Amino acid sequence: MNTSSTSNIPQQASAQELPLSEIQFNIPESKIAALKTKAPHKPIVGQLRAVSALELGLSIRDDGYNIFIMGAPGTGRRTVLSSLLKDYKPNTAALQDIAYAHNYRHPAEPIALFFPAGEGKKFQHSLKNAIEALYKQALQIEKSENFLSAQKKIMSAVDSDENSLLANFEVTMLSRGFKLLQLKDDSNQSVDLIPLIKGKEVPFGELQLLVARKKFSEQALNDLRETYYRSLDELADLFALLRKNRTEAEEKLKQLYIDLLKPIIAAELEQPRALLNGYPAETDIQKKHNEKIASFLKKTETDLIARAVMYAAPFKSPRHKKAFFGRYAINLICENTEDKSYVIDENQPNFSNLFGTIEGHGDEEDGLLNGHLRLRGGAVHRALGGFLVLRLKDLLEEEDSWVYLKRVLQSGRIAVQAPPAGTHTPSLLKPEPVPAQLKVIIIGGEYSYEILYQEDPDFYKLFKVCAEFDSVMPLTDENLAAVLALIETFVKDRHSLPFSDSGYAKLLAYAVELSESRHLISAQFTKIADFVAEANYTAKQQSCELITDEIITKTIERRHYLAALPEEKFAEMVQLKEILIDTSGAAVGKINGLAVEERGFHTFGIPVSVTAQASPGTAGIINIEREAGLSGEIYDKAHLIISSILRQKYAPDFPLSISAAICFEQSYGMIDGDSASCAELFTLLSAIGGIPLRQDIAVTGSLNQLGMVQPVGGISEKITGFFDTCAILGLTGTQGVMIPQGNKNNLFLPERVINAIAEKRFRIWAVSNIDEGIELLSGMNTADVTVRVSAALRDFAEKVKAFRK
Repeated sequence: MNTSSTSNIPQQASAQELPLSEIQFNIPESKIAALKTKAPHKPIVGQLRAVSALELGLSIRDDGYNIFIMGAPGTGRRTVLSSLLKDYKPNTAALQDIAYAHNYRHPAEPIALFFPAGEGKKFQHSLKNAIEALYKQALQIEKSENFLSAQKKIMSAVDSDENSLLANFEVTMLSRGFKLLQLKDDSNQSVDLIPLIKGKEVPFGELQLLVARKKFSEQALNDLRETYYRSLDELADLFALLRKNRTEAEEKLKQLYIDLLKPIIAAELEQPRALLNGYPAETDIQKKHNEKIASFLKKTETDLIARAVMYAAPFKSPRHKKAFFGRYAINLICENTEDKSYVIDENQPNFSNLFGTIEGHGDEEDGLLNGHLRLRGGAVHRALGGFLVLRLKDLLEEEDSWVYLKRVLQSGRIAVQAPPAGTHTPSLLKPEPVPAQLKVIIIGGEYSYEILYQEDPDFYKLFKVCAEFDSVMPLTDENLAAVLALIETFVKDRHSLPFSDSGYAKLLAYAVELSESRHLISAQFTKIADFVAEANYTAKQQSCELITDEIITKTIERRHYLAALPEEKFAEMVQLKEILIDTSGAAVGKINGLAVEERGFHTFGIPVSVTAQASPGTAGIINIEREAGLSGEIYDKAHLIISSILRQKYAPDFPLSISAAICFEQSYGMIDGDSASCAELFTLLSAIGGIPLRQDIAVTGSLNQLGMVQPVGGISEKITGFFDTCAILGLTGTQGVMIPQGNKNNLFLPERVINAIAEKRFRIWAVSNIDEGIELLSGMNTADVTVRVSAALRDFAEKVKAFRK
């Protein structure tokens, strides 16, 4: 296609002034009765595409089919999800209760035990009861006749052997001239040997004095000493033998205690074993789970036997008892009860709330002591067998939560661990991971799925289903009836005053206005619900019994009033001539453009004076906003299109030699968008050709390279903004706004503007191309404008050429 040909630019001009019938919009009150008879069969309004995506995601259990819900707040995202999940009942045969238990081989690595749904608590109680009963019986063993009789027999034998050995040793010592001497030192008691001289006990110290006085032989003393030390060695051996015999006796008593306790341990553990024997084992996985529980019980029995003597006597305190027997308790972190909800909505998805944690312990305690009891489950554990619902905004605000959630979904395993280092002391525990048998549903705002899809390479693998909720839906009788039924629900739930048919009609029209298209109706039901509450307040203030169309109108007016402070400040500046706007007459190189000011919750239109200057040169069209760093990329693109149209339509066969500047006067903030491109082209043509343009017509619309006028956003706000400015400066009856043809279905104007149009005090024209627009603004024939601008541009080119020579 030859884009330089003028044949591609429309040559016919016929701006259309819109009649009142095309400007007004309402829903007839008479239609309400018919809509009430079409009550919807489903509570879900619209969103068929989103519902279809949700049904797909909820039905497929394969890996990666987690669901991402995308849409604007208030579009019924949670309502639809709740409706689809309200009757969800999992297959209980596939559910498992999960508990952590002590690992007897590696205490730092608690093991996971899996029970059939609903059996975990029974097993936990059964094992607890068995341990408690065992302890009570263990305390009674030492008081039993069997134990006491055997103990007496064993200890009597030991005492007899001990007395016999001591007596024989004492006789031997007497034969050697020594006597056994019992020594006492406070609470300590010991045995020593003392020499016997002529039947009398004489310590070695006295014998030494006798030797010094020549009353005792030194050789005899040395012989006694030699015998003494040799006998002490024999005495030590004797006492070692006595201790050995005593130890063997104590071991016999311990073994006797254990032998008496073993059948009690086996009998008490038979209770949880009986439960285990009743568990189904239809699949290999179930068999492995049962074998693991049986192995745990066997190791528990072995450990109870090995530590039997440690609980033969009462503990110092309940705390010591709890710490000792805690290793045999199981910690149930996932339980399937009859009243359990399998849809977990986690509103505070920090790391611990989502994935569980390992509780800290006192400094005086062993960090591994009963560590399995310090494990706490999170939302992912509660959601096993069901669904975990999260808000994307909440999830991303919590450090590490998103990263670890992806890790869980990728691995299909959940490992309880302490939050990342920096917030808690690292734990030595490493619990066994459990299967992540759940589906995650994340609710995000508009475009959030697209952003994550682009930024995170793992995202699509984990969230293969995107349920996109639209903020609007087609304006059909079916959808109107559904919204009407929804409004009735809001009225009932909030105990609001009832609506009259006129009130319903006005509110439905307002719901269409929120969509900004006459072919659509808003699906942001939260906004409609809020409006019902405000309308009810207004009606009660007015002491009305019904919410009528007048109440709806007053509610809309109050909404506008509460948010319109900046709008009023602008009006004041217009009135005080601080904002320079002309709404009458004609001027060259100047036109009224229209812009929209946004406050997030409130938007309003304002007129902006767009000016242009042009002269021969080679600088091209200078965008003053861009040069000042106040324009966005779309705005800059529009300027390039203007240059292209100027070259294509008005200088097709000679070089475009121009230095021009376009400016938004009295604009000090960022400007973006292309809705002012029509106004900028018209003011540029005016400056080039010296063509006066009407100042009583404001212009909005974007352009393509073919000179077609394209629809823009905020059309109603822009028209209203110019009308209010004209009303301040004085309505002349000739004023109005030029809009794109494509925006006719986006008109939702307030009553004051509608009334002015009905009274011919204000007008709206719709154009489809630049020729229609320039003819309306200049009052000249399109061909004459084209000739005039082309001639001026040719003159610019010749002057530049001459200057270069």
